[in-house]
Amino acid sequence: MSAQVGATQAVSTVASTGTSLDAPTSSSTSVSAAEDAEALALAQRKKAVLHQLSVNSTFFREKGNKAFKRRNYDVAHDLYTKGIRHLPTSRLFCNRSIANLRMGKPQDAFLDASLAVRLSPTCVKAYVRRAAALQKLGRLEEAAEDLEKAGSFGNDQFVLKMLEDVRLCLSRLEGLPNPARGGNGGGGGRVGAPSPASVSADLRRLEEVLASLDSSRADAPAVSRAMVEIQSLLEANEAGRDYFFACGGVAKVFGVFSVDNARALSIFRLICCGESGEEEDRARTPKRAHALMFQNETTAADFAMVLGCVPRKRLAVVSAALEVLDVMLGKQENREAFLEGDEAQSTVLNVVAMFAKGNEPLRIRAGAVLCRVANLKKFVSYGVRHHRDLGQGILRCCVARDGAAKATALAVLQRVRHSKAILSMLVGKDLGAGISALLHDAVASQDAGEGRVFASAAYTEDQLDQLANILEICTSLCLPRRPQGGQSVSKEFVTELSDKGTWTLVMRMMETSDGRIRGAATDLFASACRCLPELCFLVARDKDAFHAFFDVFADSSDRERQTLVSHIANVLGNIPEFHHLLSTRCPLGDLLKTLVTDATSDQAVVALCRILLCVTKNDEDFKDRLCWDVDLLQCLVRLWYARAGAAKFYALQLLQLLLSEERAARILTESASEGQVMVLIEDLNKHRILAEAQETGGASLFAPEAEDDLFVQERSPSRRPAGRGEALRVPWDPRPAGKGDRDHRSLCRLRHHVGRPPPVLPDRRKDAELARVRRGLAQGSRGQGSGPCGERKGVPHPV
Repeated sequence: MSAQVGATQAVSTVASTGTSLDAPTSSSTSVSAAEDAEALALAQRKKAVLHQLSVNSTFFREKGNKAFKRRNYDVAHDLYTKGIRHLPTSRLFCNRSIANLRMGKPQDAFLDASLAVRLSPTCVKAYVRRAAALQKLGRLEEAAEDLEKAGSFGNDQFVLKMLEDVRLCLSRLEGLPNPARGGNGGGGGRVGAPSPASVSADLRRLEEVLASLDSSRADAPAVSRAMVEIQSLLEANEAGRDYFFACGGVAKVFGVFSVDNARALSIFRLICCGESGEEEDRARTPKRAHALMFQNETTAADFAMVLGCVPRKRLAVVSAALEVLDVMLGKQENREAFLEGDEAQSTVLNVVAMFAKGNEPLRIRAGAVLCRVANLKKFVSYGVRHHRDLGQGILRCCVARDGAAKATALAVLQRVRHSKAILSMLVGKDLGAGISALLHDAVASQDAGEGRVFASAAYTEDQLDQLANILEICTSLCLPRRPQGGQSVSKEFVTELSDKGTWTLVMRMMETSDGRIRGAATDLFASACRCLPELCFLVARDKDAFHAFFDVFADSSDRERQTLVSHIANVLGNIPEFHHLLSTRCPLGDLLKTLVTDATSDQAVVALCRILLCVTKNDEDFKDRLCWDVDLLQCLVRLWYARAGAAKFYALQLLQLLLSEERAARILTESASEGQVMVLIEDLNKHRILAEAQETGGASLFAPEAEDDLFVQERSPSRRPAGRGEALRVPWDPRPAGKGDRDHRSLCRLRHHVGRPPPVLPDRRKDAELARVRRGLAQGSRGQGSGPCGERKGVPHPV
């Protein structure tokens, strides 16, 4: 009622004053403007504060990332926490989650990842972090759900691989009795398995023995007896190994690891490691699942305990520790700890020494451990420092009779291919002998000797993959770089392979129908020719090898491989036998017109031009035929304008040699307009090559050289004047010309300027004459002459 009275009074007041309700007064306008200004200032202050908080949060997050990379997880955790206090973001919670996980706090990691999901429901990393925490907590079903959710946002291969691993672990735990209540069933129904009742009894007994480990830690004999019984139960019942993980057996056995480490390692070796290198297919999946569950349940302290058993003196303990260590190194944090921990120097040294000097089983296990970390950049310093032991171990594995040892050697070499520093230290005569033995043993099922065809159809897919792997490893060992001595670091390696007859076998592989073997063999032979140029002559002596070489050399679709084999053509450019073989595939005069396209590499153009130069200088009839070939002349002009470096240099050399003949100059002049001929004359003068480059033919192929083994030296820079730049860059566009367009003066100029010093251009001549006049005037002003304008007596004036 009071509100209605107030409204009536307001209306009467307005009516008495004669003002409208809709028209604001001056006082209300000023108040609203002040409120708007205050709101705008407040918004600006909020924006500035948020910006500063974001900057501070980013600063702490970046500092935390650096600490995390140095494996200072507690420092990284504190820095991430400071960043969250300034501005909580999904990235900070994800980073703190993985820090908690590395510190052994899976529950805290789960909470942080859940907060990250809440802040950003579409963040894939947040779901992955929470799934990793759930795996540590043993909640595999929820982890699989999170990974499925993360996979729905994109086709991330890492997420899909992680989801596959979680599902594999779940499949092993399905149907098992609940460890808390004993349960029934689980192992029945399998072929050759015990009856369900006996299986259930064994599982219950296994749970009881595992529970007794916590209460009898102080009693060493009781712990030993319990671990012996656990091992016997696991050996007798396959379902017991899955139930071992369901009961948390990994943590319980690690709790008494210091009491009897040998028996504990035997248990871990039984549940997650292969008994031999040649397991059946049906046994690989359970072993892989057990290895994944073992990696998931181990901590950094557990890894340190296993690592401490490596330098022990008991062979059985060391061998089992290496096998368990191989499984644990499947986790990234364990690989980092292995190479960067406090005892990393001594540990890596012990493993490399076992790989070099241990017996064959121990060498295989040490090699498997090295394969886990050899592909990391942090291993490079260890590999270079202990390259002698590393090379000795690889050689002993290569010459061993056991297939597992040879596979270990290949795996180690495959892993260290990323580092040229390690390869340059390993490559040598001994390694050449070992690789040669590997290659010959790999083809032992077929007689691939000289004069026989390598039949790829006689090999299985696995054997062909192994052969291709060996060839690719050999290619990586052929390092063409030359130190100050001018010799390739791989020369001894390549020479040893040659002494063992390996290159004959490789040349047979270049002719096979299998694409991968043929490509790998071609790359290997071409890389070896850069280390040892004498190998190139095998192509000139073997017709079959030449045809395989020519097919790759003429194929412009694979530019990288064409560049690689072009070195062989450059080395053989002066060999008559090679010229004869080339003529059987394509007439020498048509090489440039047939093989050169826009996709052809510069090295292939250099090789073709050098071959034609060599044949042209030694065969007058061949030179006459080239002089009448207008298509070839136009092709050379196009190459000269389109290419650069060595390709431009050799195209110009061949063009100058042909244009020194009147026939070639006349034909080229008749096929183009007057303007094109004048542009060509001027460009020939501007790109004159130095005399020593003409005498040496570029550069020696066997001297210490730049990247392409060729030098190009020009008197003037290749940059053209700005006024004629566009005209000179126009491709050569010949067109038929009539009699009226044939300019005899252009022909004479073209013939005159080719092969002779460049004349002074008209503008330069005028400048030279003006300079002489100025010098004469200057000399007259100094009284050096008595003639007009100061010229000397008896010397006519230049004007």
